Amino acid sequence: MKKFRVFLMLFSILILVKGFHAQDQEPDATEDLMNQIRRDKFDLILPQVMRENNIDMWIQVMREGNTDPIACNLGSNSGIFIFTDRGGDRIERVVFDYSSDLVRECGAYDIIAKPESRIPLGEFYKTVGAEWPGGPKTELDYRFEGIGEFVAERDPKRIGVNYLEKLGSPVEYEIPRLRSDGISHTDYNLLVKALGDKYAKRIVSAEYLITDYLSRPVKSEIVLFKKMRKMIAESLVRDFDKIAPGVTKFSDLESSRSVVDKNGNRRRGDYVFQRGDLICLAGGRQSGGHMHPEWKFGNFYEVTFEYGYVLREGETELPPKIKKAWADVMKVREILEDNIKVGRTAGETFEILKRKIEEAGFIYVNRQIYNKELDPEKTQVPLDLHAAGAGIYAPRIGPLGPDWQRDMILPLNHHFYFEYWVYVPMPEWGEGKYLSIQLHDGAIVTERGVEYFYPPPQEIRIIK
Repeated sequence: MKKFRVFLMLFSILILVKGFHAQDQEPDATEDLMNQIRRDKFDLILPQVMRENNIDMWIQVMREGNTDPIACNLGSNSGIFIFTDRGGDRIERVVFDYSSDLVRECGAYDIIAKPESRIPLGEFYKTVGAEWPGGPKTELDYRFEGIGEFVAERDPKRIGVNYLEKLGSPVEYEIPRLRSDGISHTDYNLLVKALGDKYAKRIVSAEYLITDYLSRPVKSEIVLFKKMRKMIAESLVRDFDKIAPGVTKFSDLESSRSVVDKNGNRRRGDYVFQRGDLICLAGGRQSGGHMHPEWKFGNFYEVTFEYGYVLREGETELPPKIKKAWADVMKVREILEDNIKVGRTAGETFEILKRKIEEAGFIYVNRQIYNKELDPEKTQVPLDLHAAGAGIYAPRIGPLGPDWQRDMILPLNHHFYFEYWVYVPMPEWGEGKYLSIQLHDGAIVTERGVEYFYPPPQEIRIIK
């Protein structure tokens, strides 16, 4: 026990020293911007979505150690967050239970009720591990302490809670895409008990409210995505500049993706770049059911693909077929830019795009697989223009995902990916062979139409 106490004392000293050093460092501009996003979303978006969904109180329950997908948006991975519409232009924001320092420091919350009966592990270490006797009660006895009285005082008619009823993913292929249904069975039962019969009967799913909340960006989010996109562009430039034919391996680069080969096959890992390679690099991170601890932007994601071609001996420009494929890529991008508008549903937009793609002389295909049975002289184009950024894939312009994603209207400043493919037939490689190019550029839809955080790739880079 004595050795354990010494360990705790040393550990606590390290924490304090680290804290003193942190105070000497410059403030994190990224975290400041993310705090601004939280405040802006609470001020501007939250009143809209609560009233549109006829919810008077939104309760988001998150348990420490079981990170909820919406945690970054609220500033903590634990706590009981309660948002109440009490009239006027502002929604009351309250946090019960222990939550992060960020919640206390971000300036977004009106009341932060930290229970006296609980102390987080970090603060326990800071007290040099002073121990005290246990007893018959556990954390479950205190977790929802005071919630019943708080809710009764506000008397909400409809209480939205973070569980799903309808907006799930299809079972055939897709994992849950960072949608908020993180409340546990235990916490739900504790919440019902704390509210009592009268208010427990008023609980409904908050799924539509949360989906609307995440899918409507504020201007400060656009600033963050511009910052992310600039960072990604700079990292891609560094990687392309590193490539030396016959020397550089994929593992030498920061970026992911691969060398594009016949029939969509890809080479990566320890592969050494060769002359004649068409290279696709991806920078950034994309949401997909997993949080990335090393990604400093929480669950605000951005990713883009860029292409480079390593000239063969005697070549001075792209080979004709690759040049033709890139021309098709640019033509499809132009079709998408011209026909994606605010106010239509994702499904209506999808039908328009399919028609315009066919009218331009391409073949629209509903799967991300080259169809060898179709016209061997025409480029095939599949789409998946899904939402991006803060953790959901809706609205979704394309065939993937459940229908509710296509039923959503494209809101102002809708953030999405220009994710599409061109499959260019290459009969000179053999029967049924083709070249695949995939694009993945982040964009938004404004009153003026499609706009970008950063100029999307306009050409394939030439690597000598």
